Amino acid sequence: MSKPNDFDFYCDVALQPDADITKVLETDRVLAFNHTKPFWETHIVIIPKTHIWDVRHVDDPSLFAEIFEVAQKILRDVSQEELDVRGAKILTNIGKFQDTPHLHFHLVMGEMIRPHSSFTVVYSKDSHESEK
Repeated sequence: MSKPNDFDFYCDVALQPDADITKVLETDRVLAFNHTKPFWETHIVIIPKTHIWDVRHVDDPSLFAEIFEVAQKILRDVSQEELDVRGAKILTNIGKFQDTPHLHFHLVMGEMIRPHSSFTVVYSKDSHESEK
């Protein structure tokens, strides 16, 4: 769980000019880059370039549109066939699941390659079928 004054990897490292990251897409207000320690086969992090703790602290709702436009542009380069096989998710974490105090979204595809408590499964086809 992050607190507002905790170390902010995104402001302190990823957004610095000499950051050792692989950029995927960038706009004036948003940066998408490959996660430095991925949890999925494809794991892209999408962040605002200004410091915002989490979704509750976004003052300009158009920022959400820009973040999702970046995600959309990335996903448009993925074929339907690949999505049918690997799937894709867009995730964000808040409170006890948020490990750095900076709003960020994970665009992930494929299989999880290492576990993380923030990304536990809360829905499965079997659990849904048992509710019917």
